[in-house]
Amino acid sequence: MGVNDRRARYAPPMPESAHTMPSDHHDAPASHSGNARTSYAILAAAAALAVTLGGSFLLWRLVSGDDTGTGSPAASASDAAACPAVASEVLELDGQVVEPDSPFCLVVTERTELTVGAAALEEGDDLALSLETTDGGILAQADTSLGADPTVTVVVEPGAYVGYVTALDGTDAPPFLVYTSTLEASDSDTTTTAVVTPTLADCGADVPLFTDEATLETDGDSPYLCLEVTEPTFLVAGAESHAELTPDEGGPDLTLAISAFDDDGVAQVLRSNDDVFGYDPEITIDLEPGTYLVSASSWFGTESGDMTLYAGPAGSIMRTGDVSTAIDGVTEAACDSATSIDVGDAITVEGEQEYVCLDNPTKQRLRIEAATLADQDLVLEVVQFVDGEAVRVGWSDTDPDDDTLTSTDPAIDRVLPEGTLLIAVTTFFDDDAADYDLRVVAED
Repeated sequence: MGVNDRRARYAPPMPESAHTMPSDHHDAPASHSGNARTSYAILAAAAALAVTLGGSFLLWRLVSGDDTGTGSPAASASDAAACPAVASEVLELDGQVVEPDSPFCLVVTERTELTVGAAALEEGDDLALSLETTDGGILAQADTSLGADPTVTVVVEPGAYVGYVTALDGTDAPPFLVYTSTLEASDSDTTTTAVVTPTLADCGADVPLFTDEATLETDGDSPYLCLEVTEPTFLVAGAESHAELTPDEGGPDLTLAISAFDDDGVAQVLRSNDDVFGYDPEITIDLEPGTYLVSASSWFGTESGDMTLYAGPAGSIMRTGDVSTAIDGVTEAACDSATSIDVGDAITVEGEQEYVCLDNPTKQRLRIEAATLADQDLVLEVVQFVDGEAVRVGWSDTDPDDDTLTSTDPAIDRVLPEGTLLIAVTTFFDDDAADYDLRVVAED
């Protein structure tokens, strides 16, 4: 999601019964932002968001009003006849169904670009999605191991298709919803976007395996690398897109995940994130020795395109980027009048104040935290001045150690350069930040 393009991400209460909602129902704000916290709220079943995907609006939220409907919309007799007996529930296209049966059936009447997605109703539950022909041929598969809800997009001919939603190990899925979106497809369209997460056995075989640090030029067909960490490491990993188009122009908006492998060799997400440097994601995390998967994907089934994946000890890779539009034009002179803070200090800011400056005595790992004293949803951005130009060296609107949807207090934990650093405290919707605590701590 775009750093300066805000998106709503709070969850209304979960209904006790299943509901359906037509895809043209949309009452959530259209603005957006992105990172790990935003990702949860957008892709979780209860996220209050109307998303434009393939020309159709998908409302990625649950109904919190009257319980006027349950299950899926009624299917026609002809639709049901086209479906195999194993998938007797036929889902209406271009809509959302909460807790359908699995397997379920989808019927298309013309050549169609079909998008199918699933989302768990409880945060943290993992899902696998498979879209198949009626005779069992697999068209596309996806799962949650990359840190995002499974979504597949395929071009299909008229006919019936069967969707399966399960847990990652193939057992019955936890409670979930399914949403669909369709576009008319031309004869030349052959789009298929889906991700099947590599296992530990794939590392060094189908997936490049590196030791301690890695740089890999790749694309959306194989957006992952395996990394063997030989000693306890504070790791930084990221993805740099080389797409010519921005997400606003139809290009990819990347998200990144770092996963550990369980005893069965299945990747389990430790942390995911997006939008640290423009639309490019980056993650920092403490890792013990072991083998890990670094993987990238693109929101909403967009082709990921060419990219560079990188990973290594934090501080060995020091990336910079453009500052956000909220502070565009800031200069080092802002620190002449701004409040200052030292490493190890905590201050309380009363009233509106956007900038606090830090004289970092050496390149080191710092944790910077902001906590609202009111009801604002804060954003942190750290700026370095290079030859008089302001460049971003850190950005966050979440605490990476806080998995709750409603956290409003961000933190940045990364290796920061020596010298004068400007800490910009803004808000999720670019309002003026006011009345907050700020703390800077050196981490061992």
